[in-house]
Amino acid sequence: MKVFFKRILSSKILCFALLVLEFAVIVAFWSFIEFSFVDSAAGGTDVSGRAQTNLIVSIIFYALRAILYVIDVIVFFKIIIRDENTEYKVPWLVCMFILPVWTITFYLVFGRTKLRKKDAKVVDDSVKMFEKRAELSEEENQAVFGEMEERYSGVFKYLRNCTNLDVSKNNKITYYKNGETFFPELIESLKKAEKFIFIEFFIIGEGKLWQSVLEMLKEKAKNGVDVRLIYDDIGSSSVVPKDIVETLKEAGIECHAFHPVTPALSNALNNRDHRKIVVIDHKIAYTGGMNLADEYANEVVRFGYWKDTMVKIEGKAISNLIATFLQNYDLTTFTVSDYDKYLKGDYEEYEDKGYAFAFGDAPGAYSNYEQIGEQNYINLINVANKSVYVSTPYLITSYPLTRALTGAAKRGVDVKLIVPGIPDKKFAYWMAKSQFHVFLEAGVKIYTYTPGFNHEKLMLVDDRLCFVGTINFDFRSLTHHFECGVTFLDAPCLPEIKEDLDQMVSESELVPVDFKQKGIQKLLAYALKIFRVLF
Repeated sequence: MKVFFKRILSSKILCFALLVLEFAVIVAFWSFIEFSFVDSAAGGTDVSGRAQTNLIVSIIFYALRAILYVIDVIVFFKIIIRDENTEYKVPWLVCMFILPVWTITFYLVFGRTKLRKKDAKVVDDSVKMFEKRAELSEEENQAVFGEMEERYSGVFKYLRNCTNLDVSKNNKITYYKNGETFFPELIESLKKAEKFIFIEFFIIGEGKLWQSVLEMLKEKAKNGVDVRLIYDDIGSSSVVPKDIVETLKEAGIECHAFHPVTPALSNALNNRDHRKIVVIDHKIAYTGGMNLADEYANEVVRFGYWKDTMVKIEGKAISNLIATFLQNYDLTTFTVSDYDKYLKGDYEEYEDKGYAFAFGDAPGAYSNYEQIGEQNYINLINVANKSVYVSTPYLITSYPLTRALTGAAKRGVDVKLIVPGIPDKKFAYWMAKSQFHVFLEAGVKIYTYTPGFNHEKLMLVDDRLCFVGTINFDFRSLTHHFECGVTFLDAPCLPEIKEDLDQMVSESELVPVDFKQKGIQKLLAYALKIFRVLF
């Protein structure tokens, strides 16, 4: 009986039932109109027959409405009892009063903040494969956390407890402040591959950069290097080479589209692979905000100058990005990789001081309803004593993240937000502007990057603690997407990052404290706020 009700209440069945019932209601209604019209045209001679027909149609109509009401109540309570941020529930509940059937249908497809079951099973299996490798002995634990300042250790312990990965020392981290410096370095690194190359991007766009990478991948695969590539099917849909899978397969390269678009309704369509990872042997790994497309290196100009960042990791922290890549590879193939084969390796130890923790985030994958990327940002902000820099393309923040930033400013921390001067999505930018007054009133300084589009996802705290990765300050990144990045402390590259951020501030326009959004932008922004959980 339990299994029966579980199946009856499943999202797919409820979606199908809602649409069928709504169609039946419409048919019944128009049948009622048609019978009435035919009877009136016939002169209404058969009054009893017409009354009987109308009675039957009315019974069907109200019966279907009653069933729809029951389904509405069921879904309403499914939303209410779900253990998640109320901020995600309210917009759906409000819309249910306006367009109940269509709102519920969209919620069942796009409203879930956890992975579908078969995806969660793969992630669970993969975590079990590498979690033991992340366990530290008492001596190792003391060597890492015993030397770390206590106020910073909680940031790394949180990541460790949520992902089953671990923090490492003696890594070398190199910072790339734009695509012009990063992509030539990437090509040179690919030339050094001897064992394997793992590549994962949200967008792979046909163009100059892709052709350079493609030729190198073909050459390496020909020489026996294990080459695997993942791209997001929706993110790359309009720009990816149409024959990419066939071309790479012919070259001996594994290529997979993440969560391919299918005609079937599924909440998986809303869970996109927004990660950017390149791993080359056990020697080099890259992550950050850049996709593999020409605009990221300013080979093509779309929204003024495209500002973005990446970091190169050398050392033991690479193993975390290997595990993160293999998780999504397993999700595309529904297999479980041999993690020992790829995680075991000779990782070089560098003299560079500091700590690094590379990690991946996914919709409710590691801990129930735990939003690791968002909480990592909040943890970083909460340890700030002097300054917080945030560079993000989208500023549609959740309530907890908003309060963390405004709270830091109110306790005297110098908080600077850098957003694009030329946005790529106007509606999202208008929604961001509708939040400006909340931050400005708390003392947060907001800068618009006037040279163009600032796409980097970066946070720097007290010039010592930093995050570089793929996680935007919006609900899609924080809730629905597969993301990744690296949090690091006291790395030698931090002064370079600080210098780059100060340069961005000098090139940006300071938003006045009395800024007010006006006109149609304000009206549309407020109207769209109710749907911000989908943005």
